[in-house]
Amino acid sequence: EPLVTLSDVLASTERDLPQLKAAELETVLADADLLSAEGAFDLTWKTRVTGAPVDYYQSLRADTLVEKPTSLWGLTAFAGWRAGWGDFAVYDGKLKTLEGGEFRAGLSLPLWRNGPIDRRRASEARARLGQDVASHTVHQQQLEIRRAASLRYWAWVAADRRRQIAQRMLTTANQRDDGLARRVQHGDLPEYERLDNQRAVEQRRAQVALAERGLQQAALELSLYLRSAEGTPLRPSAEQVPQTTDLPGIQLSLEDDLRIAFSQRPETARLQALVEQARIEAEYAENQRAPAFDLTMQAAQDVGRPIDARPDLTRPTFEVALAIDVPLQTRVMKGRVQSATALAQRTSLQLQFAKERIETDVRDAHSAIEAARKRLQATQDELVVARKLENGERIRFDQGESHLLIVNLREQQTMEAELRVVDAWFDERRGEVERAFAMAEDLQN
Repeated sequence: EPLVTLSDVLASTERDLPQLKAAELETVLADADLLSAEGAFDLTWKTRVTGAPVDYYQSLRADTLVEKPTSLWGLTAFAGWRAGWGDFAVYDGKLKTLEGGEFRAGLSLPLWRNGPIDRRRASEARARLGQDVASHTVHQQQLEIRRAASLRYWAWVAADRRRQIAQRMLTTANQRDDGLARRVQHGDLPEYERLDNQRAVEQRRAQVALAERGLQQAALELSLYLRSAEGTPLRPSAEQVPQTTDLPGIQLSLEDDLRIAFSQRPETARLQALVEQARIEAEYAENQRAPAFDLTMQAAQDVGRPIDARPDLTRPTFEVALAIDVPLQTRVMKGRVQSATALAQRTSLQLQFAKERIETDVRDAHSAIEAARKRLQATQDELVVARKLENGERIRFDQGESHLLIVNLREQQTMEAELRVVDAWFDERRGEVERAFAMAEDLQN
């Protein structure tokens, strides 16, 4: 079976993990929101036909209009055609057109309210920022999943090392039991010495069972992130654990790591985009409290033959209109301004805490790595001494100058030192994973 590397696990995670696929849908939703916001600038067509066949003034009127909102200071362009045929009262004479109807085109420009910003542009700007929020959210999910997968991988490798230590201790006891049986049979060793070794065999068999259970559990946890081509979890076997898994020594520089973390962690960029969204909403709500001064300019021209001797309709017309709307009370928009401002302030405080969290994560990862390295060096030195004591005690026992109980104690001390080495090694790997997470970087073997 092929060996499983951390790169294999991370590649499988990014390719097949349902949790990550679900997170990536955030970008699809954000794209959909932007498309919807951009739709507010879509071209619209309005048509109305009115007839009065049984009225005193029998007439038929048609009016069609095409409008195109723009992002230029809220400017709206329009063009249309209308026609009025039949009889009209004197006060409705403006409804009458030449035989071919009247073509018109114009512009509508808000001078104050809806000028600097309106609902269309605010929604579009918020939607574009929403894409950034979604992108950073997905990135954050990727980091969290990569972190979890890496920790599960190193826990699996460490569990296999613990199993190997327990298995080696059991093998040693079994091999010694064969020699003790021959010595007892020849009468140069009391029976209770072999009984003590048999006790040690059973004790170590239990330790092997416990270590195998730990490896199985670690493999099951890892299978959530290691998947087949069909996307189903794969439970790796002990034969797939690489025996050489140490990473190149990472040179720690707190100043450089903090700078990289602040520039690459997605939380700050995501929260900054949320702050900008709230600021835009506050700006829009504040603008809606202002009076509306809407300027409309329109040019029109009738075409066709005059009807009912109305030659005046053949002349082009140009109209300029100014509509004024002054709100006397603005409590709705005032409340929205307060709400958006409070939201921006709250998000800014969250951003400040996120930066503090990033610095803490980096410093904690550095502390963990440095402490683990010191522990690893100390436990490795301890292991060297423990093995020397174990070998010496075994020689003394073979020479009849010691007891099996002391040999077992020495072997137990060696095993405990080996396990402490594994724990320190795993803590260093875990610290490196946390450092990579804190800096939003990849960590692969």
